Amino acid sequence: MVSVSASALQQDALLQARTELTTGLRQTPPRLPYRLLWDEHNTALYDRIREQPEYYLNRLEMQLLHTHAPAVMGASGARTLIELGSDTGEKALPLLAHMTAPATYLPVDVSTSALNRLTDRLWHASPGTTVRAVAADFTRPWPAALREPGRRPVLVTFLGSTLGNLLPEERQGLLELVAGSLRPGDGLLLGVPLLHDVEGMVSAYRDAAGLMEAFYLHCLRILNRDLGTDFDLDAYAHHVAWSAPERRVEIGLRALADQSVLVPGHPAAHQMAFPCGEVVRAAVAVRFTARQLDGELSAHGFETVRHLPDASGRYMLLLARLWA
Repeated sequence: MVSVSASALQQDALLQARTELTTGLRQTPPRLPYRLLWDEHNTALYDRIREQPEYYLNRLEMQLLHTHAPAVMGASGARTLIELGSDTGEKALPLLAHMTAPATYLPVDVSTSALNRLTDRLWHASPGTTVRAVAADFTRPWPAALREPGRRPVLVTFLGSTLGNLLPEERQGLLELVAGSLRPGDGLLLGVPLLHDVEGMVSAYRDAAGLMEAFYLHCLRILNRDLGTDFDLDAYAHHVAWSAPERRVEIGLRALADQSVLVPGHPAAHQMAFPCGEVVRAAVAVRFTARQLDGELSAHGFETVRHLPDASGRYMLLLARLWA
């Protein structure tokens, strides 16, 4: 039997993260891998961002969930709820309240500490629910706990407008994973940021309090601390722009002067150059139409059951079912 030490596993993870960062920074435009940009500070900061008046997405989604939870759960008939990127679990509560008992809830997140807090919260908020937390990256092949979750039908939820943070190939990859892990009759509930006026879409990422800027500058601090890079935080400014061809908001950091950034690695370190004015992209926020998503879902074996938009036309819940 071969034993692998914890330190060796940590070194492997560090090497993988540095390689992922180097690959991202070499792209055109250079890109920061989204999964590397989170720690306890940024998680707490994002909770504050979601409460800002400019950031309407979370507010509209919560309103839709409370309004349509009975209809969603009635149409899905779900006995098991799988939430991808569960965060605090607050968005699962309206759905769990209208599930047929006994209900099973599988929150999925890469953060075990977040899952532990969520489990404690659900113990008090929904005591009749069986909670089985799954620490996993849901963008990669799913573990058995998700592919064989128990009572069916299953409803998978992907909320928080996170669908819009995926590039087209990433979105298609996720839909393929979900479809391949479900059975006919299982459902999928998406939180969908809709295409509307450009100023409204862009302003969501330019809050007056400056929290969004603080979030993305802290991303560089995370990379310096965890991966050993040497980004100069004073040499970058928050950048938000609308890209009409891709129908998305692009968020990142613009170099205020010529920059040279060291990314440690094995067997050699990489020196990355960014000229003044170049934008290092940290996230995208795609905006969709209902017709577009219906087509993408259909290509992966889903049929749309209901569109549930808000009155302003800026956000929508979409319920789909895997074909029999």
